[in-house]
Amino acid sequence: MSFLKVENLTHIYGTGSKVNRGAINNVSFSLEKGEVLGIIGHTGSGKSTLVSHLNGLIKPTEGSISINGEDIWSNPKKIRKIRSKVGLVFQYPEYQLFDETVYKDISYGPLNLGYSEEEVDCIVKSVAELMHISDDLLQKSPFDLSGGQKRRVAIAGVLAMKPEIVIFDEPTAGLDPVGRDTIFKAINDYKTRYNATVIIVSHSMEDIAEFTDKILVMNRGKVALIGTTKQVFENSKLLKNLGLGVPQITDVFEKLNKLYPGFDARPLTVEDAVSSIKELLLSGGSSHA
Repeated sequence: MSFLKVENLTHIYGTGSKVNRGAINNVSFSLEKGEVLGIIGHTGSGKSTLVSHLNGLIKPTEGSISINGEDIWSNPKKIRKIRSKVGLVFQYPEYQLFDETVYKDISYGPLNLGYSEEEVDCIVKSVAELMHISDDLLQKSPFDLSGGQKRRVAIAGVLAMKPEIVIFDEPTAGLDPVGRDTIFKAINDYKTRYNATVIIVSHSMEDIAEFTDKILVMNRGKVALIGTTKQVFENSKLLKNLGLGVPQITDVFEKLNKLYPGFDARPLTVEDAVSSIKELLLSGGSSHA
């Protein structure tokens, strides 16, 4: 039994009115605990509508979403509990910061879940350490922090509720390379520590290639392609036809493969590319990399 299972999910905006619009249509996929899924697609392809269903922010017109075999809408009165299991980090989550100190902002979620003050203190310090938030920052106003620090605080507030599934919508948008690396290291650390299932929505093919196990490609509200990260990026022609692309390093090596007969490397990351070149050099350049 899959940990997260989405079956025939359909959502139509404006149902019952003269004007209605299908946002997603018959979307199905499944994930095991600890897997990382990347969701890609052009603007308006249905990505945001899809992930908003996964923690019950939107109710499906048709289809179902199950976590550990239980339909999240089987008892609508318990949907709040589902939202503590499935954390959703919106794009630019720092705009949702509101409390007078970083500590209070991070502690808001666990306090509302009924944890004791002692438990909350432990949770706050744990996620602060995970998100590289120092003790002195905990007592500062979140509005006095840098953009990267605010982003980490906002994510920490979601992780403080200990979600089993965490969804990140463009988690590194607007950040510099150092900020991007810090965020992704924290995401990976959380996944490893709690065996969490992670879903990343991103326009960065490099980020998707480096951090995901599987990819779901959305187009006009439907699943255009799903498979392992390697399988999906091997379909570069389809991705380009959909207005997407592949990681830059993959694109470079596709051109090299055409220029040099016998050279057949398809790396997804710079690290993969280095390994491919080393293998080619060790073989004397005569065998496939």
